[in-house]
Amino acid sequence: MKDFAFTGGRPDPYTFPTEALIEASAKALRKLGGQLVNYPGESGYRGLRELASMRFERREGVPLPVDNTSITSGSMQALELVLGTFIKPGDTVLTEEFTYSGTLGIMRHLKANIVGIPMDYVDGMDMDALEAQLKALKRQNVTPSLIYTTSNHQNPTGAILSLERRHRMLELAEEYDTLIVEDDCYGDIDFVPNPTPASLFKLDTSNRVIFIATFSKILGAGVRQGYFVAQQPYYGMIHHNRWDGGTSALASAIVAEFFMEHLEAHLETTNAAVGAKCQTVIDTLEANVSDLCTWTKPRGGLFLWIDLPESTDMNKLSELASAKGVGYSNGSAFHYAGDPVKAIRLAYAYCHVDDVPEGITYLAEAIRSAQMATVDAAAAD
Repeated sequence: MKDFAFTGGRPDPYTFPTEALIEASAKALRKLGGQLVNYPGESGYRGLRELASMRFERREGVPLPVDNTSITSGSMQALELVLGTFIKPGDTVLTEEFTYSGTLGIMRHLKANIVGIPMDYVDGMDMDALEAQLKALKRQNVTPSLIYTTSNHQNPTGAILSLERRHRMLELAEEYDTLIVEDDCYGDIDFVPNPTPASLFKLDTSNRVIFIATFSKILGAGVRQGYFVAQQPYYGMIHHNRWDGGTSALASAIVAEFFMEHLEAHLETTNAAVGAKCQTVIDTLEANVSDLCTWTKPRGGLFLWIDLPESTDMNKLSELASAKGVGYSNGSAFHYAGDPVKAIRLAYAYCHVDDVPEGITYLAEAIRSAQMATVDAAAAD
């Protein structure tokens, strides 16, 4: 049986640049040589920090401050460090109503009071709802530790926070004296030209934004090369809690060598491949379940969100899909409070493009059967 893996935020394995990375590895080793006997230091390999700065400038028109950029083991370590610095047990944090399950896991581990803010699937977090929540918290004498947002190609919905909402979020953070953690781990995975507005970090004029990103989502999750950027005093505060001696200088140097030469070409190749898979998912859903479901139409990123009929038997759906080798993620995993949700998330980059129609057709059949099972049970009662 085939494995139709529509789970996990993994890039396209069929465009992974193995030979180019072998060449980059040789260059990195010749360049560093015996320097690799040393610890990389908390901020990490400078060459990759410089690349992160150049990458940001390519997109935003301004560089990142290299000396305030720190390399981490993927964006997850960046999140652990940043959230662990600013969240104490019982603190209130604000985020989109649906957000990355890994981030929610860290927040729960830190014993945060997570407050979900309503959002739409196109323009992201609702700023009127955010303002109302901030006002309500102020009446209770509560100042949130931070606002967390995935501003571009949001996980799980694919929403892109609009420019107007970005400006308003910055104004509200200033007014209510809180920080913003901008998670841009899906930045540069664009299917259409220039889909994303200026970053919150770029727009920030009052030192309210901590920026997180990664190279893993445009290269490979196994690469584990992420980073955070923060101005002082926050940069020093975050590093005060770091004890690992720094991220692998060899891995960082290999990634830096590769992307210094191949960033544009690599993004063009991988974005075209992933975008084609996304469109194939949409076309197959349209042909099979357009009468039952609605779904997002991503402008980039790795995820598509499907709203299912309220009558869907979620257990039956899981059973039927699994029987055909189809994997997906339950929507409840992304709800800030873990509430039951009649929705699922598909990650479309990993499965081979030729297998996508078959896998999504099986999923559509499972959705329809799970719907019918619920309706028939209700009729029997």
